[in-house]
Amino acid sequence: MPGTSTRKPSSRAKATAPATPAEPAAPTPPVEPVVERFDIVEELAVDGGEPQPIVLFGVEADVRRKFTGAEAAVFHGHLAQNRVREALDVITDGAGQALWDATKHLTPEPVARLLNKVIALSGLNEGELRPLSPPLSARMAGAVRSQAYADGMASISDKHSENSTGETADD
Repeated sequence: MPGTSTRKPSSRAKATAPATPAEPAAPTPPVEPVVERFDIVEELAVDGGEPQPIVLFGVEADVRRKFTGAEAAVFHGHLAQNRVREALDVITDGAGQALWDATKHLTPEPVARLLNKVIALSGLNEGELRPLSPPLSARMAGAVRSQAYADGMASISDKHSENSTGETADD
């Protein structure tokens, strides 16, 4: 075809091109393998099924039975700090205060029994709450007032008791 060149470029043209010096390649840092870590907190997770509907003195609530490890840790943290209402909030999606208020007319022992049942339904705690009562004496060194005392469910007397002589009423 006219005007078309079929000539191949000469290898001489390549040889005359100025050569650029090869720069040394920077060493690539070794790639650290991705380590899959097991989150140990997930050992606290519970999968107990669908929520359990309950009623306590007219207060209706659903007790959750599925918890992530992190949710279970929050629950146990509340119990460790004697924040029972907050722990109940975790397992009932916010009905803790209403459940707590529904039991104010009872003494600490039945309150503990009822709330232990609610907690047992969640599957989060295998132990038992101790009765929610104030310290035996307001004058105990280091004694902390319980949540039951703070909510008016229990009381302590300002009247000093007599020192014990070790005698009983029959003596």
